[in-house]
Parts: sequence; C-alpha cells; structure tokens
Amino acid sequence: MNEVFEVISLFLVFGFLHSLCVREWVKSWAARLMGGRLVRGFYRFIYTVGSILLTGVVFYLIRRLPDQEIYQMGAPLNWIFHGVQILGIILGIYTFRVIDFWRFVGLRQAVDFLHGREIGGDLEGIEEIGLVMNGAYGMVRHPLYLAGIMIFTFEPDITRNGIAVSILADLYFIYGAFSEERRLISRYGREYEEYRMKVPMFLPLRNPFRRG
Repeated sequence: MNEVFEVISLFLVFGFLHSLCVREWVKSWAARLMGGRLVRGFYRFIYTVGSILLTGVVFYLIRRLPDQEIYQMGAPLNWIFHGVQILGIILGIYTFRVIDFWRFVGLRQAVDFLHGREIGGDLEGIEEIGLVMNGAYGMVRHPLYLAGIMIFTFEPDITRNGIAVSILADLYFIYGAFSEERRLISRYGREYEEYRMKVPMFLPLRNPFRRG
C-alpha cells in the first residue's frame, strides 16, 4: 500500500503546481516582475510545456513504482473500453474546432511576441471571444475534462496503481470543471447561467450537431 500513498503524493504535488500556475495572483506577480507584454507572450506557452513535462515526470515515477495487476479484461470488453478511450480522444480533438488550438497552448502568443506584434487579451494572451456554446460545447460544458475522464476511467488493464491514478485524475478533472464554472459565472453572469440550464456538465444528452 505504500506505493498507493506515493502515487497520491505525486498527484498532489502535480495538482498543487498545476493549479497554482493558473491563479490570477501568480500571473499578476509574473507580470510585475517581467512586464506585461513578456508574460502575455510566453506565460501560456511555458505553462503548457511545463504541464507536459511535469505530467511526464509524474507518470514516469509512477511507472517505476512496484505495482500489482488486479484484472486484465479480455475481448470483447477490452475493445469496448478502448473504444470509449478513442471516443475521448476524438472529443478532445473535436473541441478545438471552435477554439484556437495554437492560442490555447500559447504558441501563437509566443510567435507574435517574437515578431514584435501586439498581443491583446488577458495575461495569458487569451483574447475575449465571448462564451463559446457551439461545437463540443453544445454537447457538454466541459468537453476537454470529459475527454480526460473517458481516457483515464476506461483503461481495461486494471492495476492497483492504475486505479489510484484513474481516481485521482478523475477527481482533478471534476475539480477543474467546478473551478472553471465559478470563473465563467463571474465573467458571464446570467448568460452562463442560461447556458448551464441548457447544456449538461458532463453527460452529452443533447444533439451534438445542434448550434448554440
């Protein structure tokens, strides 16, 4: 069981650092220290690269821990589980039909900075485009978090450490969704409240091709 506690500890460190970097006071502190334009140009990109590296380190350390197989699914159940994971990947890709992937990862802001172009938007260089309610966001309010839950939850090869990872990842995605809800309510107010009444949080119960 010591390995499970180590998995939890690694995830807590990851969650703390990942959540810390999205706090407005951290971004404001960085802007005061390095200047607003530099932060708008590179903060999002550095955050994305850092998140990928930190995730890689955490999963590398977890895979080095002793583990125990609990259950390995056979066909056709494992095909179904992998199918759900593939649907999660497709959902994640489909989400970027209505949001700018390159700006989301911060690469567009970095290129604009290097070319001396003006960078608008907030301290991450994300420009206000209004509340997105079409595409994947017409199916569920948090499609990227749902995609993550689908990928982690439906792993057919079940191990002791794997269960811990899945539970912790799902809890983090749910926490992220509720945190984002508070931020969006604060920003959009009644408009977001009406959107919440029409579109479910995670379960896609609406027609995915319906606009609005």
